[in-house]
Amino acid sequence: MEDQKSPYPVSDTAALVMLWARSYFEDTRTIRHYMDRLDLVPGIPLLELYNRTCPWYSEVIVNRKHFIKNAVLSLLQAGNSPAVIANLGAGFSPLALELSDQLSSDLNFMELDLENTGVKEQLYREIIPGCSGFIRCIQADITDTRQLISILKKGCGTSRKTRLIIVMEGLTYYIGRQQMEQMAAALTASFPGLAVVFEHLKPCHLISDTRRHIPYDIFSHVRDYTGCREMTTYTEEQIRTIFGHGFSLSYTDMDQMERRRTGTQKYFPTPEDGWLSVAVIKQR
Repeated sequence: MEDQKSPYPVSDTAALVMLWARSYFEDTRTIRHYMDRLDLVPGIPLLELYNRTCPWYSEVIVNRKHFIKNAVLSLLQAGNSPAVIANLGAGFSPLALELSDQLSSDLNFMELDLENTGVKEQLYREIIPGCSGFIRCIQADITDTRQLISILKKGCGTSRKTRLIIVMEGLTYYIGRQQMEQMAAALTASFPGLAVVFEHLKPCHLISDTRRHIPYDIFSHVRDYTGCREMTTYTEEQIRTIFGHGFSLSYTDMDQMERRRTGTQKYFPTPEDGWLSVAVIKQR
């Protein structure tokens, strides 16, 4: 393991998201410490590039993170049974740190990703030693449905009373719709009481003409830069169809995310002014 005083290297795209969110986490000691332990310099060129398209893009990321954290808290408060939160494709997301004061033997946190799981476990042991035992970082390909379900079942244990809360933040754009349908079918068949926080991109026709160029310019570059074939988008109805009639769905656009965080709709006056939305899906 590297010298503990040396920052851990982070990919440019992961660093970009952390740089956008940095001001939001400035007053949270544990997350400020966490971000100080990461080398975010590789993200600066992308930050400067994308900020030329939208100088206030950080508002999008901060609204999203604020909403997702509170959506998970609301799901936890809706029941009294033990729960597991599983952040799929977690990257360097600090969501586990945001929720660390909630973690216990009755509430565990799992992170699944292809890379950096060992680094994050080390950082959690360093920053929140009292809670790190309730967090498991597992290297896995989440598009391998059989492997995904096996890992999640092991994490949830043998009690059928344990609730599973899945978080998909910054993930659904990179997974094809057919793969997502297979994943949703496997999850819904395997976990009674399942809840999913499903953040996603909206299709162009649901975005206002004056804003459409922002996600187009940024995500076209991300697609080409990362070698992704295409970015997957969803409508509310498509998400409802994927999860089926056995699930309720509450849907929130960026205008309401901003209002819940700031009390205003300065950057997103209407739903059509935003391009990211979140569906909170719960088994009936």
